Amino acid sequence: MVAAGKLYSWAELAKHNTEEDCWVAIDGKVYDITKWLPIHPGGKNILLLSAGRDVTNLFESYHLVSDKPQALLEKYQVGVVSTLEHPKYVVKSKFYATLKERVRAHFKNTAQDPQSSVATLTRVALVILFQIAMYYVSVFTTTNFLVCCVLALLHGFAETMLAMHLMHDACHAALSHNPTVWKWLGYLFDMMSGASFYAWNHQHVVGHHLYTNVRGSDPDVGEAEFDFRIVTPYTPRLWFHKYQHIYAPILYGLYAFKTRVWDFDAFVRKFNGPIRVNDPQSGDLSFYLLGKLFFVVFRVVLPLAYHDFTKAAIYFVLSELVFGYWLTFTFQVSHIAGNLTFYGTPGKPEEPSEFDEDWAVSQMKTTQDYAHGCVLTNFLTGGLNHQVVHHLFPSIAQDYYPQLVPIVKDVCKQFNITYHIRDNFKDAFQSHIDHLYHMGNDPAFVQLPLSNKNTKKSN
Repeated sequence: MVAAGKLYSWAELAKHNTEEDCWVAIDGKVYDITKWLPIHPGGKNILLLSAGRDVTNLFESYHLVSDKPQALLEKYQVGVVSTLEHPKYVVKSKFYATLKERVRAHFKNTAQDPQSSVATLTRVALVILFQIAMYYVSVFTTTNFLVCCVLALLHGFAETMLAMHLMHDACHAALSHNPTVWKWLGYLFDMMSGASFYAWNHQHVVGHHLYTNVRGSDPDVGEAEFDFRIVTPYTPRLWFHKYQHIYAPILYGLYAFKTRVWDFDAFVRKFNGPIRVNDPQSGDLSFYLLGKLFFVVFRVVLPLAYHDFTKAAIYFVLSELVFGYWLTFTFQVSHIAGNLTFYGTPGKPEEPSEFDEDWAVSQMKTTQDYAHGCVLTNFLTGGLNHQVVHHLFPSIAQDYYPQLVPIVKDVCKQFNITYHIRDNFKDAFQSHIDHLYHMGNDPAFVQLPLSNKNTKKSN
C-alpha cells in the first residue's frame, strides 16, 4: 500500500537526477536521497545511476543480505509518483521473498561472501593480464600474416573475457564491496576497450535488467518501428525479415563496432535506446574520452607502425568480429528464444501500463540457462549460462551461480514456476535461430495490438 503524499509525475521525478538533487521512486513512493549519497555503503555512483527514475526492482535485487535499507528509506520520503515512464510490476509474490531468504541462508550457513572470494579476484586479474599479453604479442612480436591472423583472433577472445569477467561483474557491483573498485575497474575497461562503461550501465543495469524483453523499455530488444530484425510480436514485419534467421547472426559480428561508435549517443543525446542517461560525473566523461584516444593509439596508430595498412586492417577486423560474435551470441540466446515471454507496451505518447505480475517471476519467464555443470562454459560465458540466477541476483559474483541453481530450482518447484534450461549452448543457440525464423516467417507470429490499459504478454 503506497502512503499518501504529494504527487509527482515521472517527468517531475526525472528532473531530480544530480548529485545535488537526487530523488528515486521505489514501490510508488518518492524519496529524496541527496543526503544519503555520501554515506551510502555502496557508494554514490550506483545511486546517481538510479537518480530521477523508478528503481523498485533494482533496489530489491541488490539488497540481498539485509532488510535494513528498506527501514532507512522511510525518513527520506517526500511524496508518491503518479505516472509511469516505463511499465511497473505491481505484484509482490512470495516466490521472490522465499527465494531471497533461502539464498541469504545459504551464504550465511556456508560462511561465504556473495560479492568476493579469492577465486573472484584471481579470475579478474588473470583476464586483465591475458588482455595485455595478447595485445603485446599480436602487435609487436611477429609480422607473419597467418600467425598474426591467429593472434588477432586470440586478442578478440581476450577482449571478450575482459568484458565478461571484469566489465559485466563491475557494472553489477559483483566484485568486492568497495564502490571505488567497481568505479576504477569500469574506467579500466574504458581504457582497454574503447567502449563506455557509463553508457553500458544505463543500457544494461537500469534498462535491460529492469525491463527484460519489454518492447519500448529494454534497449536490447529495440523500440523502433523499423529494425533490421524483429524479435517481439509488437514490431511490424517487413519483407526482408523472412531471411533474418540467416542474416541477423552474421550481422551480430558488427556489435563491437556499433558499441564503440554509438556510445557517444549517451553523452550527446542523453539516451541509450529508450533509457534516459543522467549527466556523467567528470571521471565518466574524462575516461570515456581517454578511452577513445587510447583505442585509436593502441588499436590503430601503433599497429600501423609495425604492419602495413591492409594487414593491420584485417587483424583489426578479425579481432573485433570475435568480440562482437562472442558477446552477442552469449546474450541473445539467454533471452531471445521462442519458449520465452515478450512484453509489449503502448506506443508513446501514451502512458505505459502496469504489469499484473511480479518482477522476479517475469525474469523466470524471459530468461533461459544452458550447459549447467560445464566448468568451461561457465568461464567462457562469464557465468551467463546461469543467466536466470544472474538476473534474480545481479550483485552476486558469478563464481557462486552454480551453487544457487538447486535453490532456485527447488523454490520454482514449490511455486510451480518453470525454470527454462537447455542442455548445452548448441541447443540454446538453435532456440534463438528458430525464434528468428518464426518471427520472420510464421503467420502465427503476427503483430499484436497494443492497449493503453493492459500490458500485453506473448509466450
